[in-house]
Amino acid sequence: MKHLAFTLLLMAMLSLGFLAPSAVADTADKGNFQIMKATANKVWRLNKNTGEISVCSLDGERLLCTSSTEAMRPPAVSYEERQAEKKRMDEEKKAKEMEFLDRALNAIRSLFEASLDSENKSAQ
Repeated sequence: MKHLAFTLLLMAMLSLGFLAPSAVADTADKGNFQIMKATANKVWRLNKNTGEISVCSLDGERLLCTSSTEAMRPPAVSYEERQAEKKRMDEEKKAKEMEFLDRALNAIRSLFEASLDSENKSAQ
């Protein structure tokens, strides 16, 4: 129900031009925009004059919109660089997890050694 209410509100705001900066100039003619598709968390809006498509989605409590002209710009970082960064971050995460496991095993080993020492002392 929450997603339906959000979708309806988002569609109304988009069709009236409240959400996209490019729509501010077009408020005189409210027939410029057409909602192409709406899902539970995304709305696609077409500017019938320019052909620009805007996609808006909800990220937490923020509404994030991007247009087809923004999507055409190449990313600042190449695919290979993004994959290398992801691999580096995965390796760092694994290293931290292994460090935690090593500390946990050392703590358990210390407890066993202390237990064995106390048993040996009580057996003498």
